Amino acid sequence: LDPLAYTHFNAEGEIEFKSILYLPKKAPFDMMDNYWSKKSEVKLFVRRVLVAEKFEELLPRYLNFVRGVVDSDDLPLNVSREQLQQNKIMKVISKKLVRKVLELMKKLAKEEETGEDDDEDSDDEETKEEEKKEEKKDKTDEEGTWSKFWKEFNKNLKMGCYEDDSNRSKLSKLLRFTTTKSEGKEISLDKYLDRMQESQESIYYMSGDSLEVMQKAPALQIFKKKDLEVLMLSDHLDEPCLQKLADYEGKKFVSIQKADVKLDETEEEK
Repeated sequence: LDPLAYTHFNAEGEIEFKSILYLPKKAPFDMMDNYWSKKSEVKLFVRRVLVAEKFEELLPRYLNFVRGVVDSDDLPLNVSREQLQQNKIMKVISKKLVRKVLELMKKLAKEEETGEDDDEDSDDEETKEEEKKEEKKDKTDEEGTWSKFWKEFNKNLKMGCYEDDSNRSKLSKLLRFTTTKSEGKEISLDKYLDRMQESQESIYYMSGDSLEVMQKAPALQIFKKKDLEVLMLSDHLDEPCLQKLADYEGKKFVSIQKADVKLDETEEEK
């Protein structure tokens, strides 16, 4: 196993257990085909005795690609799988595991975003220019850990955004989208908010079969003219995910393809 990242921790308090969890580098080719039937890849031990090779109750379905081991002293040993599933301790363990996985993802995403900002603050302009040229030359090698992960598992996180009510806001921070101003890169919703016009009240998006088709849409030209950034949703999971979110940091998601879309006035127009 050659993981992309891992987290190792001892949970203490009312319930104690040890765990190590891995994020794999690659998604299985049939991952979304088997989404509804695939079991969690986390092994469950009780007092160092293997109880279950794959125990689906440990992680929600959208995190079924996470691998690892959980060892608890608090769970009963000689009980059936069904009894374990109903055990309150299992629910607490599961909650903590989900939190740890999402924290690891948040850390990877944050490291990549702050890394980008550090590059921009470089003192030496000439060096910066040279570095930029090098980066363009070898963009694929220079891809960050989070970008690699997102490329492989973005559909899972979007499904999580749709399914997991209690962690939806955490998952929304991890989402990435191509926009009319992102030059083909995928950016976070925080980055979108950072460059919103002051008078802008909504986060605009449009959905379509491909970026090429969307770029030609007449509705989009009005937004480009007004210099309003628009999220370009080309994955069929994107729109249901945003509809479940409804808003982000108080800004509502608004489709520019709806007939009644109201445009925010730009500063010049006021």
